[in-house]
Parts: sequence; structure tokens; C-alpha cells
Amino acid sequence: MCWGRDEYGQSTPPTGAFTSISTGYALSCGLRSNGAAVCWGWDYDGDFASTSPTTPPTGAFTSISAGNVYACGLRTNGAAVCWGINDRGESTPPTGTFTSISAGAGKTCGLRTNGAAVCWGGDENGQLPPTPTGAFTSISAAGSQHTCGLRSNGTAVCWGDNFYGQSTPPTGAFTSISAGGSHTCGLRANGAAVCWGRNAEGQSTPPTGAFTSISAGDEHTCGLRANGAAVCWGDNGYGESTPPTSVSPTATPTLTPTATTTRDDSGAPIPTPTATTTRADVPTPTPTRTATSIPTPATGNANARITYLEAQSRAQQEQIATLQTQHGTMQQLIESLQTLITDLTGRLEALDGGSASSTPTATPTPTNTPVTTPTNTPVTTPTPTPTSTPIPTATPTRASASTLAPGCIRSISLGWLTGAWNADCLSDKTPPGAQTGTRYARFFTFTLDDPSFVSVKITSNDVADTYLYLLEGVGNAGSVVQRGDTRIDAVADERLQPGAYTIEATTYDLETAGNFTLTFEARAQ
Repeated sequence: MCWGRDEYGQSTPPTGAFTSISTGYALSCGLRSNGAAVCWGWDYDGDFASTSPTTPPTGAFTSISAGNVYACGLRTNGAAVCWGINDRGESTPPTGTFTSISAGAGKTCGLRTNGAAVCWGGDENGQLPPTPTGAFTSISAAGSQHTCGLRSNGTAVCWGDNFYGQSTPPTGAFTSISAGGSHTCGLRANGAAVCWGRNAEGQSTPPTGAFTSISAGDEHTCGLRANGAAVCWGDNGYGESTPPTSVSPTATPTLTPTATTTRDDSGAPIPTPTATTTRADVPTPTPTRTATSIPTPATGNANARITYLEAQSRAQQEQIATLQTQHGTMQQLIESLQTLITDLTGRLEALDGGSASSTPTATPTPTNTPVTTPTNTPVTTPTPTPTSTPIPTATPTRASASTLAPGCIRSISLGWLTGAWNADCLSDKTPPGAQTGTRYARFFTFTLDDPSFVSVKITSNDVADTYLYLLEGVGNAGSVVQRGDTRIDAVADERLQPGAYTIEATTYDLETAGNFTLTFEARAQ
């Protein structure tokens, strides 16, 4: 039984029984009782895909793990086999025997019989061993840019990206661990859930009480209670944190559904149940998502409506609190940068009459000391004196240097901004697996004065599927440094080198308009 995002069919499993199941970003996989692997969801096999992610090899497996758009399994002899995307080597396992395997976002890890961790695939942030060495009892590579494992004494060890503290576990012993997008969760011996790392959506704030297992996703987390009930917390934009409920088959019948046809996100009709008693083995139909990303209950259920309104209010309060926290932590840096930017912009406009194409000339100051602006090069913003960890300066690049229409491109500073897609600005790129055609886009420029790690995230309440490109230079013609659907994290050979870059924010679907929020962060280490 699956719930949440389903645009690729990853939440629509085939019929029949499974002995285990694993979900990735755009596909899900399970094992039949005879060990045969079955996968469903994203079926694209172009670009960097060696084979289709949903077409596993024949033969029996003892375990399976779905990554973002690929999957891996272990044969009965312990050999690792992977299929799907392989642009970073994540689907090319080494030879030898493994006791467990874990697929993530562009990287895969397995444990040898002696407990040694072996990982393969992308290593932009040091998420692959040999650091640290030593034996592990379990490993989780599902983190976006980090990996975690448990030692024999239950101590958690994580390595890779630590921008949000996701690789800094608390002390004490754990019985299980799960790495998510930018957060990590584990279970104590008493079943209590402990999470650390990014918590913008509440994914690192588990409810109280004991759990028997836990699994961290991109921006949400789920756990199982002792009675088998599923509990999820964090982002719920696609209903991923609203597991179906189980009710006794002898429960009192509910109100008879009307004849209204319910349709899913793709427009296909969802059959209306003829029985009025809720079955424990049948998932509740996924409610239509509203702009607040909170499922709307049936109109006739007053208690559910009250619960819905309370949840809606809490979600809005959490969003406000998150924005206030982000605003407070960045305010001083933003204000200082903005002051410098405003001053330099005024000086540039005074020098060249406001035209970026004009060549600035040396202009004497009142003390007759010449201040020379380099030809066709934006003035470098002085870096604020750091108090502890150096913070790289992100100098907004002058948008008029681009060949794009002025309304399509703008500068971005550290923090976040809002924008909107419409037919005025178009993308000339096609995301992997997407349909070729016209896409709306917006472009944001920045200049790094020092080698820096860069993180970009896009969210939208209006558009189901987004896409990001990070380009070299100003405009849409530069080479692609990195790309991703909703996030780009710490890319390009550990750090981006000083220079101008452009963020291209577009939609996965053709000719789709809507609003979005873009978050931009940069750090020296």
C-alpha cells in the first residue's frame, strides 16, 4: 500500500503479495515470495539510464532497495545487482559479497560480511567511505548528500554533507537508523524516535511514544507503532504524511457516498466504493490537495472538518515560524550586503549612465584619488569580517549583461525570494524524461567572490513539478553545472569556483504558470 506523490505511478503498486518493499523518489520496488523483483513508477531509460528503472533483471533477490531513479538488490549468493540511472556510477556495484545494501540519491552503499562499508556513485560531499573505517551493523545511504551507519555498540556515525547538522548524530545508542534528504532519524532501545538535521517542514520533530521501525524521506519521516499503525510527520504537500487508516471491518457503516466521480491528479476517475463499511486492507482514497497542502476531508464529517481546520491553522503557523526563523538568522548579513549593493549600484549607474553595456571609466573622488572600475566586470562586494565560520559573499550579477528579456532575469542575494512563471519567459531546456516543448522559466544571477558551497531550493503551491538548473555565467547559454527537481545542494567538485552563475527555475510540465519561492544559500565550508 502506497500513498503520496504519484505522477509517475510510484504510489500505484501492482496487485499481489510482497514480502518486502522499498520506495525511492520516482519509483518503488518490492519482492515477491519467490524472490522476484517488481518495480513500478518512472520508466524512462534514456540519457544516463543503462536500463529502465522499472525493469529489474530476472532471478531471485534476498533484499531490494530503491534509490531516486534506480534500484539495487542482493542475490542469494550476496552479489549486488543494480539497474536504472547510472550517470554517477551508482548502478555499477563492485564485485564481492554483501550482507545488506542501501540505494540513495546518486550513491549506493553495502556492508561486507566483516561489517566494512563499501559505497559507490557520486561523492560531491564526501558521502562515500573509506572515511570512516571500521565495522558497521547497518547502513543507510538514502540521504541526499550524506550516509549513516550503526556500530556494534549502537553508536551512530554519519559522513558527507553536514550543512543542516544531518551528519552530527547525538550521543547514545540506537537500534536502527535512516538517512533522509537533509535529516537523519534513529530509534533508541525504548523505541523513542530521535531526529537531527533540517527541520523546515517538521521532519526532524517526531511525536512522542515508541516505534518499532522508522524511515526518513526527503522532507518527511514515517514510523510504525507496536500495533502496526503508521505515523508520519513533516511535509505533506502530496499526502505523503497522511497514511491510510485501518478500521475494523465490523465498524459502524459511514454515510453512503454520492454519485460524484472522484479523479486523481492525472485526471483518471477513481472508482467509488459500493460498500459503506471501511475495510482495513483497502487504502482510503487520497483527498484532493488544496493550496495549503492539507488534505480536505469529506463535507459530511463535522469532526473531520474541525480536525482539518486545526491542521490547516497549525500548518500555516509552522510556515510563518519557519520564515521568521530564516529571516532572523539572515537579516544582519542581508542588510549589510544590501547596503553595499545599493551603494555600488548607484556608483555604477553614475559611471555608465545605468547601462551595463557601457564601459565604465575612471572617475576621480573629491580627494582626486581615482577609483577605477574594471571594464565589463561587476564591482566585487567587500566580504564582511567573519566572527567564526567564513561566509562567502554572493554579489548580485548585473542582469542587464544577459541577452534574456530584462523581466526574465534578476539578481539574487543570500536568503529567499518569490517569483512567478508565465509565458513571458521561456526555457530552452528539457528535463530528463520530460516531454519536449515550451516551458516557462525565470532566471536568477549571482557572483561568488570565494570558492563556496551553494544550495538552492524551490517550492511552489501552484505547480506540482518544478526543475532547477545551475549554469555557468550570466543568462541561459552557459554550461550546466548541476540540475535537480526541487533542490541543488553543494555542487560541482565540492565547491563552486569564484565567478558568475545563473539559476534557471522552470517547470517540468509544459506551459505551466504559477508562483514559487526560491531559497539561496552559500557557505565557505
